[in-house]
Amino acid sequence: MMANRTVRDDVRDILGMRTPAAWLLSGLFAVAISSMAFAADDGIRDIRFTALAVLLILGAGSVMLLAPGDPLPVRFAAPAALAAPLAAALAIWQLPVPIVNSTQIWFLGAGSAYLNFICVRGAPLWAWAGVLGQIVICAGWTEYTGQGLLTGVGFSFINLTPLLMATFFGRVVRPMAHSILALRQQDTDRAAAEAAAQAAQQERDERVARLDSAARPLLEIIASGRPLTAREQAECRLVEAELRDEILGGVMIDASVGAAARCARQRGVTVVLDDGGGLDEVDTDIREQVRTVLRDALDYADGGTVTARILPPGRSTIASILLRDNAELRIEVEANGSVRSDLDGRPLVRNAKQDPRPAG
Repeated sequence: MMANRTVRDDVRDILGMRTPAAWLLSGLFAVAISSMAFAADDGIRDIRFTALAVLLILGAGSVMLLAPGDPLPVRFAAPAALAAPLAAALAIWQLPVPIVNSTQIWFLGAGSAYLNFICVRGAPLWAWAGVLGQIVICAGWTEYTGQGLLTGVGFSFINLTPLLMATFFGRVVRPMAHSILALRQQDTDRAAAEAAAQAAQQERDERVARLDSAARPLLEIIASGRPLTAREQAECRLVEAELRDEILGGVMIDASVGAAARCARQRGVTVVLDDGGGLDEVDTDIREQVRTVLRDALDYADGGTVTARILPPGRSTIASILLRDNAELRIEVEANGSVRSDLDGRPLVRNAKQDPRPAG
């Protein structure tokens, strides 16, 4: 049984960025940013550019929350970080000179908010590029509008402080997050291994119980020294065949398949089972599909030989069943559970997804 990762783990799981609370806070952030942008419209030249800046920042924040990968891949980090100075450029060139109130530079705090999280997600260089880009845009605007270069640097430089804190926070939290996620995955793998071992032990116990109930009476007769009757000798041959099935049949054998094989042998059918391991790592539904097909093939056979083989892992065909009597018929079960046979639509297999192509 293969262990699967429970989630696509990264630092977002430690910070709770996938929780409903995170999305609620994101919604409140969107409402607050939009309110600030459109409320402080005194002297704004063209509000459409302000609206576009809002959309850029909210889109970049969504990318920061949704983008997979740890650290955040460049294909997501770069456009999200560059959205901050681009939004600043769109919004600031619509402002009056001088600025009416500090709310009109809402885009600086809004961009800094998600850039800090980009830093925590393992892309600090892109986050710093975004903040420095904002500073350059603001300084260029104040210099161009005659307010002085340092004016723009002054009111945008303050965003370096939270980013510096986010950088150190990321350096501390990310290694801890990776350790926590590794421990969580180890617990998941251990639980899966224990469940698989318990299931295997339970299956072995069931097989031992079945064989014990079938073989013990015969062994007691043999131990007593009494000669076996013809019926008892036939029963010994059946039990010997069941033992061989348990050893060679592997995962394809369960109580119903064993009973069908026993009935087929009582009708004179030679049954050969061989498990090559292809069922070890497939879904339970596929295993049951193979067992259903095998049971139906055993019920169908009236004589000759039934040879059922589970192919090695990685093949497109999982199981191959060959019936030889007066004619030769082949049945194959594909990895997707579909069944192909040489039976031209005759109702051999019940409740199976039939593939119209012949087997072989």
